[in-house]
Amino acid sequence: MSIAFDVVFGVFVAAIVALAFVAIRWGVRRDRVGRALQSQRSEAAEPPGDAPATPASTPKGHTS
Repeated sequence: MSIAFDVVFGVFVAAIVALAFVAIRWGVRRDRVGRALQSQRSEAAEPPGDAPATPASTPKGHTS
């Protein structure tokens, strides 16, 4: 093995590690943003206050 090969291989390994770090960081950031948006959407979709209660359906002839 030559010194030139060691240098090029070292740069390659460093580049792969840096790319993996950036990709994982990007994915985590997108996940956090997506979860925050989903949380905001679900909070906005819920009606304010208590919804009126509806009676539960029961089989005919049975009452609670």
